[in-house]
Amino acid sequence: MKVKELAEILHLSPSTVSLVLNGRPGISDETRKKVKDAVVELGCEDMFNIKEKKQGTLLFVVYRKNVIGDDKAHYFSQVFSEIIEGVEHQAKNRDFQLMITYTDEQRLEEELIRISEVNADGILLLATEMKEGQINNFLKLGIPTVMIDNYMLNHPCDCVTINNEMGVYDAISYLKELGHKKIGYLHIVQNAKNFEERYYAFLSAMKRVNLTLEEKLILQFNTSAGNNLRDKLLKELGELKEMPTAFFADNDIMAIFALQALKKLGYKVPEDVSLIGFDNMPMSEMMETPLTTIYSPKKKLGVAAVNLLIDKMEESSAGSFKMEISTSLIVRKSVRNVREEDE
Repeated sequence: MKVKELAEILHLSPSTVSLVLNGRPGISDETRKKVKDAVVELGCEDMFNIKEKKQGTLLFVVYRKNVIGDDKAHYFSQVFSEIIEGVEHQAKNRDFQLMITYTDEQRLEEELIRISEVNADGILLLATEMKEGQINNFLKLGIPTVMIDNYMLNHPCDCVTINNEMGVYDAISYLKELGHKKIGYLHIVQNAKNFEERYYAFLSAMKRVNLTLEEKLILQFNTSAGNNLRDKLLKELGELKEMPTAFFADNDIMAIFALQALKKLGYKVPEDVSLIGFDNMPMSEMMETPLTTIYSPKKKLGVAAVNLLIDKMEESSAGSFKMEISTSLIVRKSVRNVREEDE
């Protein structure tokens, strides 16, 4: 008898039955006795302590719009690696086999055909740069799917995302607390829903802390075609007639490039201009001026997505879940305390 069959007989999840059979902790005495008595009654004592029990197979699809040749390659390699680490860790922890496949915009159609022929019990979709139409094609496969780092407004689907609104508000309220009133924004457009969320979160945060929003200080950059972000930043910042006391940037790469551009233009960070990034990439604390940033725990995204997918597979519950992972402010050396100087 298989674990899944025994679980169905006892109206328990396969993972619960497996934990009992393998003598693992975390199961009540009542449930443990129920499983053991059933095994003996059915004459299946050979099921005890059998370690073959992989509960099923998860397919992890890692999508990048453009794989090489742009300023974002290093950024995504670091961010994606943390999410992948979380997925691998939790799949192993939950006793599931994991297959990983990498694809991009040009290979997505053939990848969908291949996936439809793979015997996967569930799909984890790293959809940071995906559009809704592309995501819909995965949902049409009829396999339980959980999106990571993206979601859809017009279609119910299970997903795990970063709480962007919380992160942006923490950044802006921290700047306000240190006396900054003239705050600029380095915004990435036409790239990912994260940046779209951060844009509206920025507008909201400025309003919530009672600061005047100056449209001319919102500098927008389209990086989707692999355009050179360094050169564009240098040009846009150089054309500003009046510099704000601080900038919030959509991610650490943008903030780091801005730091370099400001230095070329003769500005010092944080003495002349303060900077806050987003993501807490390892390189952010290695800069000559360590970057104050928002920490988004990418590994937790992967862990939570695996748990959500397994629950969805085992319980077949109606409805969908959107889970948000909280952020936190990491204070380093790139923000000046203006309030102290004014006192």
